[in-house]
Amino acid sequence: MKVRQAYQLPPDKQKDLDYLVRLEWWNLGFRISIVGVLALVLGSSQAMRVAWFEDMLSLIPPIAFLVAMRYRNRAPNEVFPYGYQRATSIAFLCAATALALLGSILLLDSLLKLAKMEHPSIGAVEFFGTTFWMGWLMIGALIYSVIPPVIIGHLQMKAAKKVHEKTVFVDGKMSKADWMTGLAAIAGIVGVGAGLWWADALAGALIALDVTKDGVTNVKEAVGDLLDRRPRFTSKTEPEHLAEELEEQLCAMGWVASAAVRLREEGHIFSGEAFVVPHSDENLAQHLRDAAQFLNHYDWRIYEVVVTAWPSEN
Repeated sequence: MKVRQAYQLPPDKQKDLDYLVRLEWWNLGFRISIVGVLALVLGSSQAMRVAWFEDMLSLIPPIAFLVAMRYRNRAPNEVFPYGYQRATSIAFLCAATALALLGSILLLDSLLKLAKMEHPSIGAVEFFGTTFWMGWLMIGALIYSVIPPVIIGHLQMKAAKKVHEKTVFVDGKMSKADWMTGLAAIAGIVGVGAGLWWADALAGALIALDVTKDGVTNVKEAVGDLLDRRPRFTSKTEPEHLAEELEEQLCAMGWVASAAVRLREEGHIFSGEAFVVPHSDENLAQHLRDAAQFLNHYDWRIYEVVVTAWPSEN
């Protein structure tokens, strides 16, 4: 059985990836602290409850990524001849599925509370002889829950682009938008304090809707990658045009009459096949080897492109 060569990132990209891993550990640490802080002031608020669940769900992407990193760089073997590069794609799918399912449950729960017209109550708490409205503590906790994700989310997106790491990029995009979740929850708490009983459940429903939307979007993205959809840029929805570049490079070789390339994503790297129609069979084996070596060193994201001679259709 032909087993692939082990893939190694260029030194500069490996440095970028190491930074991204450290950033994910910081992200995980802050996320755990946020879950703990919100748990202390949860009360009976539906908006707080949904925001707390969302922050618990936000633990999944960094955990999934860090676990996947333990497997991704394992060398290919006879059981897995193509290697373990798709480990992060699988982690991405697992995280997105959990996000979509639990977001849907939270949305249904919030809508039921609206339908039942449940009136939440936010009590008071006493500190050192002074009585505080619990809502102020909730708002303070929500402000804390927003600031670290927004900052880390910006750093995640910037670092993930450098190593084409979609799992972390999407997680960073969600983290950067967390201020909307916090604002909605704060609005719900203030609404309850103003006597608007429906504000809390409505805020919870809006947060849950955003969680569900993120989950469904990410499931679609992850499934597309696993189904070998045409590669896409990390930060955009349009297709990657690397295949066309490789075709141009092949057609510029004197022995090639025409060429076609197809690529697929395997985590943060690309693999695929190149089909070339040669002008003649002279030195064909050497030409194919040289072309494969050239293509496989053309871009750091390319893991393996197999070059095959294809008969002319004429």
